[in-house]
Amino acid sequence: MGESVRGHPDSDAQSGLNHRSEFPKYVATADIIWIAAFLCVVIINIWFGVHNYGEAKKVAEIKANAERLLHWVSEKGPLREKGQEVLSGCNDPKGLWQDCLAALIIPGGPFESFKNHLEPQGQIFSDSCDRGDLKTLGSIVIERGTAKPLDPSSMTYSKMPASQDLSGRLPLKIFICGRSFHPMNVGEAIF
Repeated sequence: MGESVRGHPDSDAQSGLNHRSEFPKYVATADIIWIAAFLCVVIINIWFGVHNYGEAKKVAEIKANAERLLHWVSEKGPLREKGQEVLSGCNDPKGLWQDCLAALIIPGGPFESFKNHLEPQGQIFSDSCDRGDLKTLGSIVIERGTAKPLDPSSMTYSKMPASQDLSGRLPLKIFICGRSFHPMNVGEAIF
């Protein structure tokens, strides 16, 4: 009744188990190589994820700083137009834009904590986002607006010269020089 052809009831089942427990050598090597390659891909993806998250966090910090600056400029612009005290380097109509920027970030200035998070040796403020100059990566860029001749209600923006005098209203556009030197717009204000 339960006998096999060979005469022992469990001989076929036993030989099948023995055959399964033998692991082919070429499959083990291929599997090990595949698992190692898979683990390398997983580790590389995790590294890229962590790295990109860190970079995005730095860009967000720079953008938050630029938004604080935009809010300050928007708040102080009307006061400056009325001739009220704004900041020691930014009050004098004969003063220069570079002196005003320096007054913003000196110790005791309203933005002394600003730093370039993407490029630690980079500039905090720059006049452009230039791929050829690593020091502009992660900087806050402030451009000067000029009314278009045919449509004075709209502005064209260009580099703010360091020697720009502070007489009169200054329409400003603020953006940051983000990763890959892409300009990220923050906003516009009158100072």
